Amino acid sequence: MSNYPTHRLCQTGDIPENAARGFDLDDGRSVAVFNIGGEFFAYRNICPHQYAAICHGRITGTMLPSDPGTFVYGLENSVVRCPWHNWEFNVRTGRSLFTNEPRRLAPVELRIEDGWIVVQVKPHSPTGAGSERALTS
Repeated sequence: MSNYPTHRLCQTGDIPENAARGFDLDDGRSVAVFNIGGEFFAYRNICPHQYAAICHGRITGTMLPSDPGTFVYGLENSVVRCPWHNWEFNVRTGRSLFTNEPRRLAPVELRIEDGWIVVQVKPHSPTGAGSERALTS
């Protein structure tokens, strides 16, 4: 892991399987932690489309590319839909499921220590560079 500040968030059992939970950090930022089939993933708690708190999104699957006239559902419990506009992101990669959409969820370093979820987040720049709009939900 990096040398960024460490935040011990909760125990692994505090986040149900196939669910997410948001955590507010001391510096005013927020992190979303997802438990997908017992694997944990952390992202900044911001949808890159219009800054909704992604931890409030629905975890689901999605329709996959398929032949004309057929419908194939897949990625069950691996997709989070933004609670505002239903943008879909693969929880395992953070990537948008929209074709050619470069925006993605911002990953946060995560590790498990003695049953605790620990993240490290790059601190705010002293110049304010990279600041984000306030979250509302």
